[in-house]
Order: sequence, then structure tokens, then C-alpha cells
Amino acid sequence: MAELENASAAAKSVESATTAATASEPGDDGTQPKTTSSIVFATRFQGQELVLDGLQSDANVGDLKALLEDETAVPAKRQKLIGLCKGRLPSDEQPLSSLGLRGGPPFRFTLMGTPDDKLFVDPCDRDDLPEVLDDLDVDADFELLSARWHRSRRNAAQLAKFTASTQINWIAPRRPGKHLLVLDLDHTLLDFSRRDEAPLAAAKRPHLDAFLRSSYEHYDLVIWSQTSWRWLEVKLTELGMLASPHFKICFVLDKTSMFSIISRKRDGSEFKHAVKPLQLIWAKEAAWSAANTVHVDDLSRNFALNPKSGLKCRAYHRSAPDAAGDVELPLLAAYLAHVATAAGGPGAHDHGAWRKRAASLCSRASSSS
Repeated sequence: MAELENASAAAKSVESATTAATASEPGDDGTQPKTTSSIVFATRFQGQELVLDGLQSDANVGDLKALLEDETAVPAKRQKLIGLCKGRLPSDEQPLSSLGLRGGPPFRFTLMGTPDDKLFVDPCDRDDLPEVLDDLDVDADFELLSARWHRSRRNAAQLAKFTASTQINWIAPRRPGKHLLVLDLDHTLLDFSRRDEAPLAAAKRPHLDAFLRSSYEHYDLVIWSQTSWRWLEVKLTELGMLASPHFKICFVLDKTSMFSIISRKRDGSEFKHAVKPLQLIWAKEAAWSAANTVHVDDLSRNFALNPKSGLKCRAYHRSAPDAAGDVELPLLAAYLAHVATAAGGPGAHDHGAWRKRAASLCSRASSSS
């Protein structure tokens, strides 16, 4: 009974020492919103004090370690939290409110551990990793990667610096009220080779023109290709995509606007590759965001930092036996029109099952006609 009373008293001590963040606006029913509490910690690491204020009152030790890993690059499995509580170090599942924290806030402890400088560093500093340059996608959990990558202040600073140094050259202005559709070029809209002597028009994916016209009704269009601008200009100009009377391209980004990161495959191996960070666009045009942007690409690694905005299509190869009967773009057009007009807009939908949804929409349209 004494132990239970001590645990209850410790929990109340933590709750009374937490900081409360309460919205000032009442809810729709006139009641005040619930108070959200957080526990504040402070630690010294490599001679510097680090304040950790992003933990809710119901967080556990594992959540604290995850936050420390994001801030220090010390993997959770190698962290030792000295002075966090008396006696044996608690398990990751133990609630922070049950540790009998004293002397705060902030509650102080010392972090010991060796940073893993191989996690999420600038690939320019890594010469030991394979670089992915082929057209094959990789087996990686990009949603987990994105969540962890964006929690790091160092990564955020690197991306902000890269964004500030990247210039967007507008071709056509943004139209108020339109969503944003970012389109990859090679193997998404075209299959083009510099060594190919066939007319450039032969490189177009079937139904390309109809797809762009249809998409333009609901979306402003941006092309982002892993190709140099010199070749992009040749392709887009000869195909008439920059001067079409049926649609306008807001701007074109090439490989120099791609940002390098390190990802980890599901088997644990690491590889470096370039990505197309949508934050680069959102930072320069406030009307566009994750809520109204779709990025279509045949390589999911290209939207590794924004997986929820990414829509992976099948790669188009015109040498394939069934290339002439490719219907990927009509399916895409049906799906994009649907999410553009549905409740919540594009950002409210899981694009992972887009093809199944598109097939259902097309089947319904066919049966009603």
C-alpha cells in the first residue's frame, strides 16, 4: 500500500510540474478546449545544455529516448540517462510520470552515449555508401524515414539553407484556388533517350495530352525532373508543353533542385540518393502545402521526405510489349479529379491505393453511361 501511495504521489508531482498549453478560443459548443500538458527535461551533452520540451505527460521513457536521438544522433539503444531516476534504469515502456521525478521543471539528467554520425548526414560526407542512380525503386519505409528526418533540427537547417539558395523561375503564374500537381518526367510522362533516333513525340506516354488538359482543370502544374535543364528544355519545347493553349506549366525544376539524403532499406543497409523536397516549393509559395499538393513519380524514393503527398505510378517503358495499351494516365486523371473535388482535398487521401480507387471510379462512370 505504501508503494502504491508513493507511486501516486510521484505521478501527481510530475503532473503539477508540467507546463500547460491551452488554446484561448472556445470550442464550437462554447466549452473551453482540454488542456494539453508537457514534461520539460534538460540534459548536458558534449558540453552543451539541451532543453527537451516536446513530451506529453503520458509519454514513456522510449519517447524521451526517441526525442534525444533526433536531437543528438545518439541511437536510443546506446543512450544512458544518468540521474533520470534513482536505482536501476527503467524500461522504455515505463511512463515518465511514474519515475518519481524531482527538482523540476525542467527535470535534469545527464546523457551518455556516442553519436552515430552515419545517420541522416550530408551525403557529401559519406563515401562508403552506394548511390542509387538506376530506375529501380528500393524497399524502404519512407514514412518512418520522413518522420524521423524532419524531427532533426540539423536536417531542417540544411534543407532551409538549400531552399534559400534555390531559385524558381516562373513561366506561368499560380491560379488562385487551384491545387498543386508536381509531375516527374522520365518514365512518368515520357520515355526518352538521347541515343534514340525516333521522333521525340514517340517518347510520350499514351494519353499524355488529355491527361495534362484534364489535370489542369483542378491543378496548377509543375514539372520536376532528375535531368539537367539543357535536356529538359529540349524535351518540353519540342513537345509543345511550354506553349500549349490547353494548359500552362507554372515552372520547371531540374536535378539541381534535388536534395541529397541517406535512407535505410528494410534490411538495414543504407544508401544515398537525391529527393524532391516539396518544402522547397511550399516555402516559396504559401498558397501550396501538404494539404493541396500531389507529387506523381515512378520512384517513391523521390518523395521520401513527403511520402503522404507522393503518388507512385507505374514506370513507362515504350519498348515494353504492352506499351501502346498503357492506360496509367487516364486512371491518374480520374483519381486526381476525384481527390481534388472530394472533402478535404488531395491531402486528406491515402494515395497508396490510388489505382484501385481510380479503377472503381472509371467502372462506375462506364456503367452509368
